[in-house]
Amino acid sequence: MNKRPFTQKLNVRLAIIVAVIGVILSLSGSLLVFRLALDKQESISYRLVDQLAASAVKTAAIAAYVDDEELANEIINGLVISDMVSGARIYAAGAVLATNLTNTEELPLVTPIERELFHPFNEGELIGELDLFPDTAFIRDMALQEAQASAIQIILVSFLITIIIAGTLQYTLSMPLIKLKQAFETVDPTSPENLKKLDIDYKRQDELGYLIEQINGLIRAVRANFLAERKLRVHTEKLEQQLRLLFEKASIGVALISTHKGILIENPKFNHIVGTNSSLSDFIEMFDDPESVSSVIASLKASLHSKPIGLDLSYQVDGSRRWVHCLFATVSDQRVVAREEDDVLFEVIINDITDRKEREAEVRYQAQHDALTGLYNRLGGEKRLEYLLRETTADYSCVFLLVDLDKFKPINDTYGHDAGDVVLVECSHRIKTLFNGPSDVCCRWGGDEFVIGFKREELPYSSLNTLCNTLLHSLEEPIEVSPDLQVSISASIGVTLVDESDSRVEHWIAKADKAMYEVKSQGRANYLIS
Repeated sequence: MNKRPFTQKLNVRLAIIVAVIGVILSLSGSLLVFRLALDKQESISYRLVDQLAASAVKTAAIAAYVDDEELANEIINGLVISDMVSGARIYAAGAVLATNLTNTEELPLVTPIERELFHPFNEGELIGELDLFPDTAFIRDMALQEAQASAIQIILVSFLITIIIAGTLQYTLSMPLIKLKQAFETVDPTSPENLKKLDIDYKRQDELGYLIEQINGLIRAVRANFLAERKLRVHTEKLEQQLRLLFEKASIGVALISTHKGILIENPKFNHIVGTNSSLSDFIEMFDDPESVSSVIASLKASLHSKPIGLDLSYQVDGSRRWVHCLFATVSDQRVVAREEDDVLFEVIINDITDRKEREAEVRYQAQHDALTGLYNRLGGEKRLEYLLRETTADYSCVFLLVDLDKFKPINDTYGHDAGDVVLVECSHRIKTLFNGPSDVCCRWGGDEFVIGFKREELPYSSLNTLCNTLLHSLEEPIEVSPDLQVSISASIGVTLVDESDSRVEHWIAKADKAMYEVKSQGRANYLIS
């Protein structure tokens, strides 16, 4: 009779003891979880702040390298958006480049996270420092909230488990929790690529099974995100390397120029083509036509949305002329705040076209000159004579001569075309010797005909006669065709004085031609001025 009530009392007492132990254990466990969660959350928060500083190092290094206060302020503003950051500043060249702290009194009473900034293209050169001040109060509050939430959850779950399954606590919950704890301790958040799902051989579809399933899902998501981010980072780094290789090994010169700060960055080919020019004025003045370059830059500054402008420019290198094709284009600045007043960024792409220019000049020369004599041919001669007529003024006398070699065909027939070529070359040389002024035009009009155009200031009739006689006698001098052969030749020369500069070249050539035929009809070897 008394055993059963005692047993009941004992069961009640045991239940009470189990409940009390459960409560004590729940409270103790909750406090422990609270402490661990608090420390862990603070550690994670500070690690996130450190990672945030690391993520901004490259951009901050670029801002420090180009001394760009605006970009540095944008980086600072982007960092302090995080609630875990109370302040930040960037040093460059020993001075504060940007900070969100207006005076030293605002500096947080914590040790900042410091990151050294290195030269973007020379990793061994220190150019500045990034300081990040964690918001300790916010981090502490956030950690307390997370720890309190974790502790409350543990208490509720523990009370529920203690009340419902007090008798089977050791076998149904404690051991799985221990296994889960042991398995969870193997999780290394610093190495997500090695994360594996938690496997404690728990098959029941209850709360613990659901928790394990959710944790495993979270682990899979973290691992997938980490691997995707790593793949993206590797791809980005590879792309950056390829772009840098393309920039540095390009066969054309590329440079980024600021109208205020001069050349900001250029590739080796740019320096190879135009040399080292740090300022914009040096770059402009190195060309033979600096006015055109200045005009293009002014056009780009006037309209930031103008199309790229190309120019063929020449410059001197070691006494020789080089040619480049320059393409000027503005660079759109995506930042909201303007850089500086009237400061414009533009890129210059330079391609060495010296060989092409020389080929074009050679083609033009061949198109306008006689291949045998080197004088202007008919096409080139007509253009030069037209130019001569346009440039002639009342202060100058302009004269056209048409020279036809007498009895040139018998030389070709008797001694061959090679001998005839020697005669033509020598006659051309003698003509060019007499008419070698900067404005004199000597051309082979066709066959054995030559046209000469020149202008002289004050040319009396007697002087013109003397000049014609000199030419006539020069052409009559014997010509050595070979060591054992000399030939002589004469010429019939028609001369006309230009008195209407607006007339066409054909008019004066026809007039000289008519005078030349009169000389031939009168016995050749003479000249006639019409």
